[in-house]
Amino acid sequence: MLKKYASLLLLLLLLLPLTGASASEKVVYELIFSIPVDNKIISEIKSMGGEIIYKLDEINGVAVSISSDKVSELLKLDGIVASGPAVKVEALSEELPSYENGARLTWDLDMINVPTVHEWGYDGKGVYVAVLDTGLEPQWRNYFSAESIDEEHAAAFLGAMATAFFINGNYNKNAWEADTNGHGMHVTSTIIGYNVYNFYRVSGVAPGARIIPVKVLSNAGWGFSSDVAAGIIYVASLYEREKSSGGNVLDPMGVVNPIVISMSLGGPSLSPLEKHAIDYAISKGVFIIAAAGNEGELGMCYPAAYQPVISVGAVGWVDEWIVNGQVNRSWWWASDVPEDLNGQVYVTDWSSREKEGQDLDVLAPGSWVVGPYTPYGAAHPPYWAEGVPRQYYFLGGTSMATPHVSGIAALLLQKDMEDGKIDLNQWKLENLLEETAYHFGPGSATVYDPISRSLVTHIWGYDAVGNGLVQADAAIKGFKG
Repeated sequence: MLKKYASLLLLLLLLLPLTGASASEKVVYELIFSIPVDNKIISEIKSMGGEIIYKLDEINGVAVSISSDKVSELLKLDGIVASGPAVKVEALSEELPSYENGARLTWDLDMINVPTVHEWGYDGKGVYVAVLDTGLEPQWRNYFSAESIDEEHAAAFLGAMATAFFINGNYNKNAWEADTNGHGMHVTSTIIGYNVYNFYRVSGVAPGARIIPVKVLSNAGWGFSSDVAAGIIYVASLYEREKSSGGNVLDPMGVVNPIVISMSLGGPSLSPLEKHAIDYAISKGVFIIAAAGNEGELGMCYPAAYQPVISVGAVGWVDEWIVNGQVNRSWWWASDVPEDLNGQVYVTDWSSREKEGQDLDVLAPGSWVVGPYTPYGAAHPPYWAEGVPRQYYFLGGTSMATPHVSGIAALLLQKDMEDGKIDLNQWKLENLLEETAYHFGPGSATVYDPISRSLVTHIWGYDAVGNGLVQADAAIKGFKG
């Protein structure tokens, strides 16, 4: 059975079809057409009282806000090849014990040998990572350098949640840095690192990469699949526009290429717009990585379980919290993970297992990862403040595991660009990560749990391990270009 705190820590997109509404209530429906969505189709939708929330020309898709009693009429439109209700998404995060001590090197980076790759000169420079999440909080500059965040291309897609009238590209651009949830900030910190006040900096997996914050979830931590799909299409279209503008792949003037989409979100089904948006983005050369879910034996979440997406489960370290037989709150930065990982790694009991028809690819550190996290919209406090909530938190979940893999993808793409072009694609990247991972099978591990202050045993089978724990150094060595 999942522990309550564990099931809350991943940003879960709980897919709740908008059905059961009264005739007077509005619902959001997603439609994919076999033909371009022209003015005739839009006029027909409007004649039913429908509002176009998103019109995604790249995949002939629309999201429509319409009265529930008009849905049957809507679905009779000519040319529809896929349809379904938009799904409500909710972000459920829970804070764990927080400590304001930090370090330049952390256990999670050590476990996947990131410091070694940094010593080889790879830090993700020249690569963009689009983080589709809750966005960043207004005080993000206290944690990240301005150069690390691509403000020009940052965006927000909240049309389906607000049921406002949105047409391709008309979105609240400034909302991306008005978050009060904190999940997007924590995820971003794993990729590029973060400042601990003005004292020192904690390194990230790819500190040289640039983050494109794409807010697809509200400050309350929820949105709709339509918003997620619109965010994916935006990133893919941005990549296309920049390529067609005449910029070279290695142009130092800011060409947005290559791009990794990192999604620490998921739910039990895949909406029509999400599926077609993912297929479109991958076909254009965008890389997509997503969290497997925190549902344990109940199975994986989508879109991670969708085969083309690189999915990420979560592992921990058996020596979490206990150092030389004593509970040590500084273990996350003060302890070294052994080079020989035999017997050192465990799969968390909440990391989603692979069910029939689902595809679990790799694992990454996702238990007790520290990063900036200011829930409830807390302002950036001075370092001497003793108030609650504090500023840096341990969080666990496949949400935390996913940015580790997104960061490794950035490292590999930096190496890939050394010869002046990009040879990697989504399939090659997935195969490389899987082939160079640390492989291990079923097992069990007993570790200290700081919540219950007792020992807890984690048990896992083959359905929990995918192709093993990613290893950054082995992936770099294994890449032939």
